[in-house]
Amino acid sequence: MDLQPDDPGPLPVVVSAIGMLRTGAVEGTSDQLDALVEQGTDWVRAATGMLAIADADMLCGLADSTEDAGLDSGFVEVLAADGEQVAIDEVAPPLRAALRTVLAHAYGDPESADEQMRLAFLDGDPATGKHVLAHTVLWTAQLMDVCEERAVPVPSWLKSGGFA
Repeated sequence: MDLQPDDPGPLPVVVSAIGMLRTGAVEGTSDQLDALVEQGTDWVRAATGMLAIADADMLCGLADSTEDAGLDSGFVEVLAADGEQVAIDEVAPPLRAALRTVLAHAYGDPESADEQMRLAFLDGDPATGKHVLAHTVLWTAQLMDVCEERAVPVPSWLKSGGFA
């Protein structure tokens, strides 16, 4: 299932979840994600894929907005709960694949992105799917905050009311 912003499917739910997360309504965010997971893996995977593309777009916009342009400018870090940086190879395989999906899109390699997305959802477990989606929602919310702070455009469909 390949969704586009003009064919919303699960995306209004995800946009709502991101909005709730950005305002601190973590429980509401989790409820939104639970509702999405109930619709099945295809919806979760499609929503995660669209967010990965949006995240890649925002990363590229941030990279272009710096004097040290490029994705190696410190915009992509994996941090543990204590704030310490974690090597990507130490991240759980589904999350590692989701992060690599974002990076593949950022580097203009949709075939690698598709393969990484397949790996992220390889086990077909709904709990894993929710975990991957929840992290992607978190990354998206964080990127939106940074983009807005730096006056870097955010995909319009990510904002409330982005669906007609």
